[in-house]
This record gives sequence, structure tokens and C-alpha cells, in this order.
Amino acid sequence: MGKASEKKSINFLRGIPAEEALSRLIPIASEGYEKAINRYGTDVLQYGHFNGFKPLRDLIGQSHHVDPERVIVGNGGLEVISLFFKSLPSGSNIIVEEATYDRTMVDAERYGHNLIGVELTSTGINLNQLKEVANKIPAAVFYGIPFHQNPTGINYSEENRQAVEQICREQSILCAWDICYELLRYDGNKNTSITVSEWGPILMSSFTKTISPGTKCGYIVLPKDYVEHMGKVVANTRINPNLPTQAFIADFIESGKYSDFKYSDFLDYLCALYKPKMDALNLSLNAHFPGASPVDISGGFFASVSLKKITPDKEESFIKSAQEAGVGIAAAWDAVAPNLREKKRKDGLFTRLTFPAYEPEQIQWGIAKLKELEELSR
Repeated sequence: MGKASEKKSINFLRGIPAEEALSRLIPIASEGYEKAINRYGTDVLQYGHFNGFKPLRDLIGQSHHVDPERVIVGNGGLEVISLFFKSLPSGSNIIVEEATYDRTMVDAERYGHNLIGVELTSTGINLNQLKEVANKIPAAVFYGIPFHQNPTGINYSEENRQAVEQICREQSILCAWDICYELLRYDGNKNTSITVSEWGPILMSSFTKTISPGTKCGYIVLPKDYVEHMGKVVANTRINPNLPTQAFIADFIESGKYSDFKYSDFLDYLCALYKPKMDALNLSLNAHFPGASPVDISGGFFASVSLKKITPDKEESFIKSAQEAGVGIAAAWDAVAPNLREKKRKDGLFTRLTFPAYEPEQIQWGIAKLKELEELSR
């Protein structure tokens, strides 16, 4: 069957890495796992410390300039976030961005916590609203994604981020930053890393997008006085994480092939691979949906759009029409804080778009098709 007769399609739903990236990783992972097993032997095959593989914790501690004892490494970013939420008293108030990683909200609610959303701006959180909420509600935690935010793609300014930390500190609120996209910036610039002090902020991250989802490795950096409490929660939840994977990642980082500029490193490769995809996304969104996305994307895995013409009564039929036309999308209301969903619905269908797994031509076609279908839905 010729290419001309093949039906075009794109699935904007899942934030998966490109196959090219995973293929490039195969020889690195094959060699790395073998080296890890040969180097550490039964240390990574036996039960280990519940807080994670010490050499990897040491490396993470070095990268964030903290005592490695403040680092817990687990089976993916979502696991360490979940364990942190589990460590809070049931019924805690958690301040979140108006739209954020949907699975963290589901997990927080599963532990009985209350979610309060604060609006986002193009440069971060609405600081006045955050102050107002923090003054009115005794919150335990603020959870945010400051770099290439999921699902909006917003990058907090350094000034906004530091102001959030100051508000949290003044109100005795734990500030938890999910920094899993920090290293994935494609516009030629580098994000300014977050400085961690004794009090915090808490950092949560994952190697899912920068190495691979299958490795399932994430970590959390905690305030010194929270480590013992969190450690007990971890120990009572699971005995130890995947130690061979953590040993492989430690070897990968130590080798310099992950992020050392002296080598042709993997992170540089990813950023170069994803840049044309990002450019295609920005170009297409600006051409077909000007103003529907809060910012031009500069990195990460996601963008969001609000389709003003798709009112709630049209959502189901529009999504079905898009799927039949080969464009996989979904309403992203689960990613919106409960207290802000009704207000955000007035802006039209809110949906999340992912782009790294697709070619620029696919991305451009998919967004153009969405525009065509939106026009037909009148």
C-alpha cells in the first residue's frame, strides 16, 4: 500500500518518548545493566535499603548540593509523590496549580486530602491568589511543576518561583516542586536550577522522560527534619526499590554519557531530537489556534489548548469526530483543580497535547485537522 493511500493519524493523549530516543538507549542500557550487575553483584540482587541505592542517592545529592541522606529514590516519580502524599495527615489541604498532573490529584484525593487550585499566569502562579488562599486555608503543601508545566507548558520565571517559596515559608507550608522536565528545554537556553536549603523546598523528579519510562526510577529531596518520618512511610509501604535499575542509572550518570558536555551526551541528543517537533507544535498552534494556548512551548512534553467553540454540550461529539478523523484527544478536566473546573469550562474544551513521539509533519497535520473539525462543529 502506497503512502498516499495510508490514513494519517496522531494520538495527542500520551506523553511518551520518541522511539528514536529509546532505540538509541538500547546499547547504553544493555552495557549499563551488565556493568551494574558485575560491579555490584549481590548488592543489587539482594534486599537493599528502602530509601534507595546509595551510589545513586549520592549522585543526586551532589547534583542538588544536599546531604544524600535527604534523598529517597523510588520506582518512578509518581511513586515518590504518592509516598509523600501518604506521609501527610489524612485530610490535609494541598494547594495545586489550576491545571496540573492529573494523576497526582487523583492520588492525593485517594489519601483523603483536599485540593485547592490557584490560577496560573504565563510566568507562573497567580501570587496574589496564592497569598489569599494561604491566608484563608491552613494548607500543608503547595505542589507545582515549575519547568515546562504539565499540562500547560508554562515555565515559571525565577522571580515567580522564588516568591512562591517565600510565601510558603512565611505560612509554614511545605513547598514541593516537581522538576521532572527541568533538563528538557529545547530552545537553546538552560533552566535555572532550584536552590535547596535546610527547610526545602522539596524536589521531586523522575528519569522517565530523560532516560526511559521502563526504568521506573524517581526521587525526592526532603527537608532534613522530614526524612525520618518519610522513611518510615516508605519502609512500611515497600521493602526496597528496583536496585539493578538504580545501579544502571548511577553508572550512566557517572560515565558522563547522560549529561556531561565533554561527551556527546544523551540529554543533548534528546533536546536536539525534540526541538523540531516543538517548533512544529508552536507554529501550528499560533497559526490555527492563536491565543488558545497560554504560552509558546520551550521544552517538556506537553501543551494545552482551550477550544472556545467546543462548549460542554459539544465535547463528546467533537472528541468522537476527532478520533474518527485520526486525531486522538480527550477532555483534560481531571487535570483541573476541582474548585476551578466550572470556571475553566467557560473557556471551551480544555485538552492536552503531547508532541515528542511524533514527526513535525504529523503534529502540523493533527493540529490543522483539529481546527478543521472545530470549524465544522459550529
